[in-house]
Amino acid sequence: MNRLLACAAAALLLSACASTEKELADKGIKPLDAAKVRTLLSGNTATGTTASGSGFMIYNAPDGTTRGKSGNSSDTGKWDVTADGQHCNHWTSWRGGERRCARLYEADGEIRYFDGGNYAGRFKIEQGNPYKL
Repeated sequence: MNRLLACAAAALLLSACASTEKELADKGIKPLDAAKVRTLLSGNTATGTTASGSGFMIYNAPDGTTRGKSGNSSDTGKWDVTADGQHCNHWTSWRGGERRCARLYEADGEIRYFDGGNYAGRFKIEQGNPYKL
């Protein structure tokens, strides 16, 4: 019973933290534009949590390569930013090797990202590559 209550509490906390794009728009928060996304990510490390609760660290090198770690898993790939400001990753194995893009919003001191309109997670930016990814 205690485990069930703990799981329910965790689910409520996660859902309370997650905003929809509409909720952000209603607060006047707009998605980041392409120039801001490039400046924010290039040469820096994103550390955060996916919507499912998995922690990650991703370094976005200025040359368009990316390296990431999540739990005991790591991967490499490419990153870019679309003209409308979506951040895209094309991992070697993560996400089935598919190129996936997300719209980024800056809210409450963090970046929230949405993949196909669905909340996908949150992260903060750390300068450079402090984890030597």
